[in-house]
Order: sequence, then C-alpha cells, then structure tokens
Amino acid sequence: MQDAWANFWFKPIDARQYAALRIAFGSLSAIYFVQLLPYVEAQFSGSGWLGDIQQIAIQNGGSWSLLFISTGIYATTFAYAVVILGIASAFLMMIGWQSRITVCITWLVWVSLWNRNPLLLDGDDAVLKMMCLYLMLSPCGNCWSVDAYVHKMPQHVAVWSLRLMQFQIALIYFVSGWVKFHSPEWLNGTIMQYVLIHPHYSRWDGWAIIDKPMMAGLLSGLAGFIRWWELLFPLLLLNTNTRKLSILIGIAFHVGLLLTMNLRWFAVIMLSLYIALMPNSCLFQGMKKRHVEVDSHHRN
Repeated sequence: MQDAWANFWFKPIDARQYAALRIAFGSLSAIYFVQLLPYVEAQFSGSGWLGDIQQIAIQNGGSWSLLFISTGIYATTFAYAVVILGIASAFLMMIGWQSRITVCITWLVWVSLWNRNPLLLDGDDAVLKMMCLYLMLSPCGNCWSVDAYVHKMPQHVAVWSLRLMQFQIALIYFVSGWVKFHSPEWLNGTIMQYVLIHPHYSRWDGWAIIDKPMMAGLLSGLAGFIRWWELLFPLLLLNTNTRKLSILIGIAFHVGLLLTMNLRWFAVIMLSLYIALMPNSCLFQGMKKRHVEVDSHHRN
C-alpha cells in the first residue's frame, strides 16, 4: 500500500503535460484579460459603480483584492494597470519566462478581479483562476519554455500537482451533476429545449428541431444522460476503460456546446482541462517514438 500511495502521488511523468496546460491557460487568461479592458473603469475601478464597496466580495467568500487599494484620483489608472499587468504576466506565462512567478502574478490578478466584482465574472473565469493556482504549484516551466531553453531542467517530474488538478476537475463535474439533480428543468428534461430556443445562448434557431415529434423524448433522454454522467464522473475515472469512455463523452459534450451555444470561451476552457485527464503515456508516447526514429536516422 505504501508503494501504491507513493506511486500515485510521486511517480515521474513527462513534463510536457504541465507545459501544455501552462500554454493553454496562459493564452486563455491573456485573451480574457484583453476582453475585460472595456469594462475596467465601470466594473473594477474605485471610480466605477461599486466605488469602495467590499460587501459583495465578502458575501462571495473573498475580501482581498489589489483593486481594493485606495488610490484616490488614480483609481481608474491603477485598475487599468492591474489588468494590463495580468495581460503581460499571462503572455509571459504562456511562453514560459520565469514561469512560476508569472503564473503566480496571473493568479493574483484573477483573484483580484474576482473579489472586486464577482457579479461580472462566471464559471469559466473561476476555472482559469483555479488552474493558475495549480500550475503555480507545478513544474510547468520545465519544458516548451524560455526557462527550459536558458536552464537545463528535468524533463521528468512528480505527478502530485497534476493529481490535484484531476481531483478538482472531478469535483467540478460532480457538483455540476449534483446541482442538476435539484433542478426541475433538468429532471423533466425540458432544459435542453429551453437552451436550443434561447435567443442569447443558442447559436441557431432551435424551433426547427424541437417541433419534431421525436425530439422532445430524445432531448429529455440526453438531459438525463448528461446529469448522470457528470454525477458519476469521479467514479468513472477510477477504471481505465470507463475513464477513456468518460473522457470521450466529455470531449463530445463540450464540442457540442461549442457548436450549439454562445458561452464565450467556456467550451474551449473545459476542453483544455482534458489535457490534465489524459494519461501521460498516451499524450506523449507517439512523440517519443518519433524522437527515437529521428535520433536513429541521424546516427545512421
């Protein structure tokens, strides 16, 4: 049992898995910060509609933010500086320059924005914030980075920080499924019809589909399947075969969201999480074989 425990938490894995996550979430964070620029003065600065109010943040479980620092007449300028700092740090995180420091700064900016005005932010922002925290604990700069180019760094690293990411992802799905079991619209299956005809969330006119006799039953069945799949997601990860099946279902599910719904970058963010769920050997086995073949060719 001791060996199994040590292997589960500390076995060596290819550092490229962490690098792929760093690049994905660094680039997504940079995009999100850029998209927030038009809202900085009104939504995040001390001169905006919230002023110096902190009660909203306290009620949402957090009360600390760089944006609570009193800067007087420079409140708007300071708020812009914080967001621009986030853009710069996210970009440097993506390219892997001083990786842990820039990931830490990116996480700090995310926390500051979230605690300053959680009313404007959503679940996709929470996922980006969460992943920056776990990447800060990981050796994400050991590969595909400026750090790795300048310094010789280990290419095989401990798996423990990846395990924390996997637990968090499993928890996200479980809680999402649990909430759906307490929603009347999910329980009776009508939620899928509502989504397809919603003028904001649907990418196309869903009336053409839901008017067909068989579609109501199919959509209701799909709602039930999604509900159970999310609730059982942590258990499905425990077995190799069910893990592969669950990952395939998840990829199909989020691709479906991407094609049918306007959810900003949510589907892309959730698909990026699957880098952490894929077996390390599956992700890089093909690349290792190609490297061996190239090395062999050069030697010959």
